[in-house]
Amino acid sequence: MRLRLAVLLTGGVIVLAACSPTKAAQPTPVAESSSATSTSTPSSSSAAPSSSSAAPSSTTKSATNGPVKPPANTPAPAGSPGWKLTQGNTGLAAHGLNCDSLPLYTGPGAPAAGTVISGKRVEQALTLFAGNITIEKSCIRPKNLGETAPLITTNGPCGSNSCQVTGAPVTIRDSNIDGSALSAKTIAGSCAFLGVGTLQRNYISGMGSGICFYNTGSSLSGLAEGNYVRGLRSDGESHNDGATVRDFPLDKNAGRTLTFRNNRIDCSTGNDTGALFIQTYGDDIDNVTVEGNLLEGGGYQLGLESGFDNLYGRNMKSINNRFSGTGWGAAYVSQKGASYKWAVWQDNFLHDANAPDGKGKPAGTP
Repeated sequence: MRLRLAVLLTGGVIVLAACSPTKAAQPTPVAESSSATSTSTPSSSSAAPSSSSAAPSSTTKSATNGPVKPPANTPAPAGSPGWKLTQGNTGLAAHGLNCDSLPLYTGPGAPAAGTVISGKRVEQALTLFAGNITIEKSCIRPKNLGETAPLITTNGPCGSNSCQVTGAPVTIRDSNIDGSALSAKTIAGSCAFLGVGTLQRNYISGMGSGICFYNTGSSLSGLAEGNYVRGLRSDGESHNDGATVRDFPLDKNAGRTLTFRNNRIDCSTGNDTGALFIQTYGDDIDNVTVEGNLLEGGGYQLGLESGFDNLYGRNMKSINNRFSGTGWGAAYVSQKGASYKWAVWQDNFLHDANAPDGKGKPAGTP
């Protein structure tokens, strides 16, 4: 039995609690119910892998004019599926930029509503609770961070059991979110992004976990589109998600939606929950569409779990995704009280880079 990562809201800090796995041939994934604690202290520290936000360069020479500047990378064409994404066509590199080339952001860590941060190097964590905030073509690479704290969050002040939720949209696009300046021990239990918002065409690396839709409130929709998550790092008994959803209730807004579209998400740390882990830890979850993604790495690439007295709903869709099939396999469902599974499971395949449209063997319905 494999114990799953549980996310806790405590004392103004989001804590990703470590859970200890044991091996099994065909495990039944379950989530651990953990008591709240204000800090998480992994038992050991691992060295951070090298990370570079700049695109690769070449030294090609012209016969007549000396060195030739290599062509700039270009963004992935609109609508490109996740299996077409690379480090060079997402985030800053797609626009010929890198973190070190950008001027330093000197504004507050909790910017006001209406703020636009464009073309900046941000060396502090950001709290975007004020809402109506846009970050674009920027590098968020903090040099200091509380252990298990997210690099970017839309959460507001926290009480003993919950944090306030932003009331207005937040957008982060064409940027790098980079945990490489921090130790593995610091970030192994942290998310690059935590809360609710719109994330598009970002390159996310060097973190414990990537995109975490948790404490999403009851009104705003969420979107993760065209992002490349890779190079995540573990420490001690941490468990790591490429992306995760822990609540998305519809009780106050039945029309809100959460979409993962055309992302490439690789969770290969050695302590992997999986590329995309959907679990009703915080509340019910429904109206989630997972479409056009490449999901890679260890654990299961796509998990869907009910539990903690909450249920996933009847409008969960997985369409036209590709899976590496590594770790424990492509996907699983843990119903825990639900009489149904995915409402739509359609055109999902193991990834074969040499096959048309990356379609290898069909990924069986979990």
